[in-house]
Amino acid sequence: MNFNKIILILLLACSSSFALAQKGNLRKAEKNIQEFEELKSVGDPKLGENQLKEAKEAIDKAKEHDKTKDLPETWVYAALIEANRALVYEDESDDAVELALEAISKAKELDEKDKFEENISVAEQTLGQIYFNNGVKAWEDQDFKTAYTNFEGALEYIPGDTTLTYYSGLAAIQNQDYENAVEKYKEILPHEDFSEHKTVTVDLPKLYLSMQDTTNALKYAQEAADAYPDDNDIAVQNIELNLMTGNEAKIISDIEDQISKDGDNEHLHYYLGIAYSAKGEGDKAKESYKEALKINPDHAEANTNMAVNIMNSVKKDLSDLNANKEVSNEEYAEGIDKIKEDIQEALPYLEKATELNPDDQDSWRNLKSYYDFMQDEEKSNEIQEKIESLQ
Repeated sequence: MNFNKIILILLLACSSSFALAQKGNLRKAEKNIQEFEELKSVGDPKLGENQLKEAKEAIDKAKEHDKTKDLPETWVYAALIEANRALVYEDESDDAVELALEAISKAKELDEKDKFEENISVAEQTLGQIYFNNGVKAWEDQDFKTAYTNFEGALEYIPGDTTLTYYSGLAAIQNQDYENAVEKYKEILPHEDFSEHKTVTVDLPKLYLSMQDTTNALKYAQEAADAYPDDNDIAVQNIELNLMTGNEAKIISDIEDQISKDGDNEHLHYYLGIAYSAKGEGDKAKESYKEALKINPDHAEANTNMAVNIMNSVKKDLSDLNANKEVSNEEYAEGIDKIKEDIQEALPYLEKATELNPDDQDSWRNLKSYYDFMQDEEKSNEIQEKIESLQ
């Protein structure tokens, strides 16, 4: 937002409109405010303090003179001068803002043909810059509530500005005011050419999740995936949100589609395993976890889930065996031996999980469950001591 450049261009573009001014004070105000703008464009408004002071003296006289007090030009210049005074002089800012607003109102009233609409807008933008500057200062002081208030004040004078809207949303986030942050981000969504559009699109679902609004979190996560179909991070976010909110079965096709584009992504195979597990397709879940571990043998969660998947399958076999009233003692013993053989597949994954997360009590409890099942009392007691040492 280069306010200075905008102001200078508009003033010069409209300067011919004022060339016919009838009185010297109006011409003097015109000359000095333009010189001030030129100096301000260099980068430091203080360079033009003398010009601004002379412009103020001249326009105050023009506002009182019978031949110029009812000209729209007079009040347009008054608005520009007072807005810049509010910008330059912090100790006089409140009074100058009040005078600028009064002049803007008067200029709009007298400018029946909207001849000076652009320069009136420039005065309003200058007032917006004051709020913007105050917002930036508050942000630097980590006073995010005040920053938000000032960015909102700037938007009153520069409505629809995407950068200001974005800053306002960021300040609301820092202040944990997620409701207002969401509203600001939603205002930006239609502006696909905005430089931070992708960031806003990605973060909006997270904001809804922070508000515990899973319905809208899922809605906007899907919209983000639709808006940026080739972006892996956005696709993964959509998958993760669906997994978090219990839509595992629904998201399987999306995960598989993403795997076709990014087959070496261990997390995608892990997510697919979770989805298949939730759907009750244990064998497919097992294959997915295996794929994740081929890529990264140290994926702790994949090791844990692989082991749990195997153990749950074996426990189901045991439950089925116990429920079979027609099985003979010999068949039952053979069945138990087969189950104990099958569950041994889980052991290396259980041990790997404790190796990767040695302070995680759940990993050790899973390993203890294995030895309990295998009726290895010595190992079970040994692991129990380990669990107690971590408590």
